[in-house]
Amino acid sequence: MPQAVDGLLKVLDRSRRLLVVIHDNPDPDALASACALQRLAAEKAGIRSRICCEPIAGRAENRAMIRELRLNLLPVSRVNWGQWPLIALLDTQPGAGNNSFPPRRAPDIVMDHHPLRPKTKARFLDVRTDYGACTTILAEHLRAASVLPPPDLAAAMCYAISSETRDLVRPGAEADTRAYVQLYPLADKRMLGRILHPRLMHSYFATLARAVLSAFTYGNIIGCHLGDIPHPDSVSLVADLLLRHERMGWCIVTGAWQGDLYVSLRAMPDRAHAGVVLARILRKIGRAGGHGTMAAGRVPLKSPDPAERERLEKEIVLHLVRALHRRTEVTLRPLISPDELGGARNRESLSEARS
Repeated sequence: MPQAVDGLLKVLDRSRRLLVVIHDNPDPDALASACALQRLAAEKAGIRSRICCEPIAGRAENRAMIRELRLNLLPVSRVNWGQWPLIALLDTQPGAGNNSFPPRRAPDIVMDHHPLRPKTKARFLDVRTDYGACTTILAEHLRAASVLPPPDLAAAMCYAISSETRDLVRPGAEADTRAYVQLYPLADKRMLGRILHPRLMHSYFATLARAVLSAFTYGNIIGCHLGDIPHPDSVSLVADLLLRHERMGWCIVTGAWQGDLYVSLRAMPDRAHAGVVLARILRKIGRAGGHGTMAAGRVPLKSPDPAERERLEKEIVLHLVRALHRRTEVTLRPLISPDELGGARNRESLSEARS
């Protein structure tokens, strides 16, 4: 058995109860990674475990995964940390700012694909920054331990790897591609389809309409400010959509939720420093992290005044333009001009008249 999974199993053998902590507002990669570790712990060590996070699942795909896997996520507010002798941190690290792990507690297991934080320590530490998904790391551990994921878990892991690597087009995604190819034959294809194409709530379309109508551009940068949002996932959802514009290489989206300003930054695959860029932009006012093509951040709003929030949003966009284009004076252009919008309305009126 490879040394890496052997070391993991030695740590798992220390207790019969495991708490798997993932980042708040978990994405498919965090959810699938946690389920994979649960499977490994149960099969090889007979361990009972729970998945813990602040379960703010906004995107329809995330909700579909939680529903399909029948996950009973344990809210952080209900955790008595002293009752869990063994704790794993997946797809995040202590002090990363996106999880509710207590700062004075040391995790036993840390598995992640984000850059290693200087203070991250654990009995078993497996951080692979050249991997596009944390799920890929867990897939390799399952394979090394001869643990076969059931069809529903295999489907969730396939979706997690695909969504985290933008359908395996990220540079250096060889390990992710290999894991996906090995998992796909085992996956429940109907379940995978239900996760890929979930039913969408009305708020989804309202958010998209607001995003497109308020979107701005500058050079190869596109973005928008959503104002108050129904859930934090709204910013990443819109960022993924806007980046598909044929002339754009960067996208930044902001939205306010429960006293914080959420920021999502996206970059095309050949531009590999989105996480570094956003961390520099927000280093004095908030927290940020991510990969070469995807990054997320959060800034506490000191005032509920919309004008103050708009000032902060303009400042963030200006810093991005300075970082990418070294410009100090910026004039943003609307993505959709009034003439284009008026033309669409005129065509709609004509169609109604003819019908």
